[in-house]
Amino acid sequence: MVLLPLRCLLWGCVLTAVHPEPRTTCRENEYLINSRCCDKCQPGKKLVNDCTEFTSTECVPCKKGEFLDTWNIERHCHQHKYCDPNQGLQVQREGTSETDTTCTCDEGLHCTSDACESCIQHTLCPPGLGVKQVDIWPHFVRATCLNPVIQ
Repeated sequence: MVLLPLRCLLWGCVLTAVHPEPRTTCRENEYLINSRCCDKCQPGKKLVNDCTEFTSTECVPCKKGEFLDTWNIERHCHQHKYCDPNQGLQVQREGTSETDTTCTCDEGLHCTSDACESCIQHTLCPPGLGVKQVDIWPHFVRATCLNPVIQ
């Protein structure tokens, strides 16, 4: 009676070794395709061909003006942000194959959001009224004026 379960266990191990279950998870910076774990492309490169039994994942660098900032399986790189001078924007830091371009505003203007996609003019406090509060954002300093005292 004890031999039967041992034989089943032995045959189960042999069959599992001959016919393993397909993989369902991969390591970090890998992706699953056709029951195979392939390497993702490193930042700054895009995917051209998935790996096979005989070849590794094929990646190529992003072109000038493009980037990918994470390990990826993207077939296309992203375009760098355009800092439109007609919107009061200028380049703060040029983009690379691994980073996007960052914009900042011309003198006298400040960004309307953290992404700094547009600019507005600084608020000028009327004569005799000072600054009530200063908000410091990553790309600008914004001031809130004091309310006038009505007597």
